[in-house]
Amino acid sequence: IEIVESSVAYSVKDGGGYWWLMTAQGRLLEQVDGAKAGDYTTILGITLDNPVVGAQAVAAEPEPSVDEDGQTIPVTVRGSERLAAVMSILQYLEQNDIIGQAASVDVSDMGRIKLWYGTRYEVILGDTTRLSYKITCLKGAVDQMDNYQTGVLDISFTTWPDQVGYTPFA
Repeated sequence: IEIVESSVAYSVKDGGGYWWLMTAQGRLLEQVDGAKAGDYTTILGITLDNPVVGAQAVAAEPEPSVDEDGQTIPVTVRGSERLAAVMSILQYLEQNDIIGQAASVDVSDMGRIKLWYGTRYEVILGDTTRLSYKITCLKGAVDQMDNYQTGVLDISFTTWPDQVGYTPFA
């Protein structure tokens, strides 16, 4: 029997508000407290459903909401779709050697996925199209930036097709 420790983990919450460490492939490693969870890239926009150490992560399905007129607003993006997007992003971050620099990945709005590259850059990835290319462009853009620069990197390719937009923080 060979035991191999996972070297990279990400933190994500379950429905009870507890933090779990997860690999980029979605395997749950352990339950941790909030302080330890902050040492890892935080995943926002998904909630784990009945997590079990060693098992594959399963995202809880969001509940339909109700508008001000009492009408039910149907769920348009399933939890499993959000989890799949997160796992793709995490794997591309690892492939581009950006592990550890990403403070958080937020898939709350699947049309405007964003992540924080440390405390220096808010990165707008947009939707799930061309994620591999977008992460590669992120790596190239950050490598060209000066150490003192901070701001928003727009890699959604909606405003600037095939270009990384940069807006400095005020």
